[in-house]
Amino acid sequence: MKYYIAIVSGGFKTESILFEETGKVIAFEHGRGANAFDIGVSEATDRLRVAAENLRARLPEGGEISGVFGGISAASFYPEIEQRVAGIFKGAKVKMDSVVNCVMAADLGKDEDGVCLIAGTGSYCCIRRKGMHRHFIGSAGYMLDTAGSGYFLGQQAMIAAQRDRDGRGPSTILTQLVEEKMGESIFDHLPMIYAGGRAYISSFTRVLFSAYRQGDEVAKKIFQQGVDFYDEALQTAYRIMGRPFYGVLGGGVFLHVPEYAEAVLACAPENCTLKVMETPTLYGAALEAMWLTGDPISPEFKSRFLYSYARQANPDYAW
Repeated sequence: MKYYIAIVSGGFKTESILFEETGKVIAFEHGRGANAFDIGVSEATDRLRVAAENLRARLPEGGEISGVFGGISAASFYPEIEQRVAGIFKGAKVKMDSVVNCVMAADLGKDEDGVCLIAGTGSYCCIRRKGMHRHFIGSAGYMLDTAGSGYFLGQQAMIAAQRDRDGRGPSTILTQLVEEKMGESIFDHLPMIYAGGRAYISSFTRVLFSAYRQGDEVAKKIFQQGVDFYDEALQTAYRIMGRPFYGVLGGGVFLHVPEYAEAVLACAPENCTLKVMETPTLYGAALEAMWLTGDPISPEFKSRFLYSYARQANPDYAW
């Protein structure tokens, strides 16, 4: 039996699995995000190594790892991350690349042309075309271009609340909701905000959508700003592709906030098909691990993976 490790990590969390060549997931790990843009290469690598080593420790006796694939935010900019993780697995094939690979693998397959949109802690739009390098639109990290992301939405909710509180901005229920979540005023909460960083700010996305559902005009404006980013990205992708395309939406914000995903789906250029991904991002990472080694994927791989992954990731579910 051959064994593999698949990892998906962004700004908020890291999820990783150990699975068999049959597709059966035999171990699941959950930890903090490992985006090197946020925490630096050393800390990001340490978190990934811990996840990988924890999974390796759960190998059946005599088992060895054949392949490891990680869809890791910012990892493609730091080859040393891949090198250090590879150092754990002598003889195994190891690749650390962008999380967009996992989303595309899960829904577009290995080689099909298409567009990937992600709304998680960060935001991405990526075009894949045969024979060409991936083309990113926006996707430049929170210092340059992260509109539409959980960080952007949470940050704008805080900004709107602070402007209301100090008298510069319009009245908004975001002020009450933000400060209820904080347990104190925004000003008094500043040490926690800066200590928590981007991942903590992203957690206020839920507050933004709560205000949006209550009809708050300020929240509705922020919501639309996020949608407009993806609309612009889609129109740009259409211009670059020069023809209708298939696209997939991934990331926690799209997956857990249907109205946000639906608003972006409605922005699809003429004759283009968009959908929200229907499988876990880790499924795409698992496919990438198999493709990395060149090992065959059985017809039952997907169904076996999805069933066993659900059992590992949700052990309390009443099966």
